Amino acid sequence: MLSARFEQALAFATRRHTGQVRHNTGTPYVSHLLATCAIVLEEGGDETAAIGALLHDVLEDQPTSREELRDAFGDDVYRIVHDCTDADADERTRLTWWERKRAHLGRMGGASDESLLVIAADKVCSLQSLVDDLHRFGPVLFATSTRTADELLWNYREVLGLLAARLGDRPVVARLRRLVGEFMELAVPQPR
Repeated sequence: MLSARFEQALAFATRRHTGQVRHNTGTPYVSHLLATCAIVLEEGGDETAAIGALLHDVLEDQPTSREELRDAFGDDVYRIVHDCTDADADERTRLTWWERKRAHLGRMGGASDESLLVIAADKVCSLQSLVDDLHRFGPVLFATSTRTADELLWNYREVLGLLAARLGDRPVVARLRRLVGEFMELAVPQPR
């Protein structure tokens, strides 16, 4: 059962991400948060995990302090969001993409299964959008991307390996595995 706390988180996330859009499509960013939350709920996540899913990008993408988040939603939600965050807005100005991703992978090893469920749902949602964009635009979309297909594939494979080891073959992990394979086929040309 979802309570007024969930509604508060939904309103908070919607307000914080107002004006933010998904890459390549212009779709309101809240669609990603809702899709991630839906996957968490469908995988049996509780209200705390669902709230973490709604807020999982707020530290990375929006001017939200860690204290503000903890005060508004408590330590359990804060921990999930922290575990999902590769770097907050300040850290993003100081660290390279590679530094952020490697550090995040290292921290994921100590994350709770609840946090890993939100991370898995986030990766499924993000990679599904990327695969959809590859179907729409083809590999040419990487001409304007800050990351290459090989870099993204490396990161998704590393995350998948960690999630599979910790969460087993849950449907969300199986779905991520299929998406990684589809992404590889569409974006990374294979030698013949």
